[in-house]
Amino acid sequence: MHTKPITETLKQKIRKIDGAFRTEEELKLILKRRLTKKEYKILFAEIAGHPERSELMEALRLDEQRYRELRENLEKKLNLEKIKREFFLIEKE
Repeated sequence: MHTKPITETLKQKIRKIDGAFRTEEELKLILKRRLTKKEYKILFAEIAGHPERSELMEALRLDEQRYRELRENLEKKLNLEKIKREFFLIEKE
C-alpha cells in the first residue's frame, strides 16, 4: 500500500494546471469542503493506494452505476474553474 501525495493525484485529474499547488493540508481542507462525503472517500481511497473498487463500493453502499456517477462528478468538480482556482497559490504581482 503506497500513499501518493494529493498533488500527484490532482495533476492526473485536472486538465489544466494553473500554477503551484497549495500545501497538502490546505488541499485536504479544500477537498473536504468542496466534495460530497462519498466523492471525498473515493478520491482519498485512490490517493491512499486502495484501488480495490469492490471493497470501496461495498463500504460506501454503492452499485456500479452510482459509483461511476460519483467518479464522473468528482472529475467534473475538480475541473470546475471556481473550485480548481482554490487548489493553487495566487501569484502576487
